[in-house]
Amino acid sequence: MRKNEHGFTLLELITVMILIGVISISLFSRIGSTGSAPVQSSRDDLIAALFFAQQQAMMRPGITLVVASTTVSVNHNGNPIRISSDFYPLTFTRGVTATPVTLSYDRLGRTTAANIIVTGSGNSSGVSATVKVETSGYAFAN
Repeated sequence: MRKNEHGFTLLELITVMILIGVISISLFSRIGSTGSAPVQSSRDDLIAALFFAQQQAMMRPGITLVVASTTVSVNHNGNPIRISSDFYPLTFTRGVTATPVTLSYDRLGRTTAANIIVTGSGNSSGVSATVKVETSGYAFAN
């Protein structure tokens, strides 16, 4: 090669592109909104508890799901059910509340229709999610 050539090598260009990529990913992850994460996490916990209650109701009678403002519990004859090493009630993520409701299930996993609204406060202020429960017991985020 001649000594008076100017420019960058391919290796130098690739190294700079990788550095710019890493810096931009770390910068945008800090700038991006995380306010909806606690509400979404609590919504997912609620939906999981609704599905669990429906499955339990098809195996044994006396299943109820109780949503308090900051907790959700699946009960058998009024007593919280144990899930592996944990017990109900599950506590929603800090700063998240839900519409209080009690649902009773029959042996086919059916219950009364309900809309449960999960709302955030603090960093999650203004963020909400609606969980719709159909009479068939099917639950989904609306």
